[in-house]
Amino acid sequence: MAQTRRSPVVRMLRGRGTPGWDRAAARCTAWWARALELILPVSCAVCGAPGATLCSACRRLLRRSTARPAAVVPPGPLEDAGVRVLVAGDYEHELAAALLAYKNGGRTDLVPVLAAALSGALAATARGTASSGPLHWVPVPTSARARRRRWFDPVAVLLDAAALPSGSAVRHALRHRPPVRRTGHPGSQKSRRRADRVRAIRGTMRARDVSGLTCVVVDDVLTTGATAAEAVRCLRGAGAVVPAVVTLAGVRARRSPPENAQMSDPVVREFPHSFL
Repeated sequence: MAQTRRSPVVRMLRGRGTPGWDRAAARCTAWWARALELILPVSCAVCGAPGATLCSACRRLLRRSTARPAAVVPPGPLEDAGVRVLVAGDYEHELAAALLAYKNGGRTDLVPVLAAALSGALAATARGTASSGPLHWVPVPTSARARRRRWFDPVAVLLDAAALPSGSAVRHALRHRPPVRRTGHPGSQKSRRRADRVRAIRGTMRARDVSGLTCVVVDDVLTTGATAAEAVRCLRGAGAVVPAVVTLAGVRARRSPPENAQMSDPVVREFPHSFL
């Protein structure tokens, strides 16, 4: 009698071990991905090539651009606060496109890639930060308006998915206060000059349960530094020690965010908010 060929699942149930489960899980994931692509096609968030969240070329370039997290000269508000500032990479090219697609285009499939880049910056920050106790990574919270528009908190999601240095932990200690009524048109923070942005962000956050802790502020993009400086001020006001700020990307002094965003506009339009 001919032997019946058993399926991979049956063979694993008969004791083939964990590697078999891993291979079967990978195959099942691939099957589901191909089936889902028929309904919701996936394309590279940077160049638009079909078939993957990031094509191999863009993934390689993004990894290369974030391979060496570095300390940068703090912008004015953070320089006044006396904190170290580290970024995973420059806010340009693949990193800028991926961040814009993630935040403004709803591409949450980019979380593993961006969280991996952030993990390197967290590790570099931990190595250069002297602390008598464990480090607590505190994400800058999104506003209620941005959460309604995006349906998620970009920085908190990335930080929760990142690989944390040993002995450290995420602490969601910052909250947004209700908006303060001010004169003039509220506008976008990106369109404000530095002094106006510092004034506009003042008093928009509150911190809790951080007295005596060593906290590092985590944000996605460093521009003028006003938002991160307000987070530092609130944490210190609540009794925390704040030696550093770490961000996934930093804008170069001679390059503005709109200049970096031009290459990413088509990707953002591909995933409109109405679709989500």
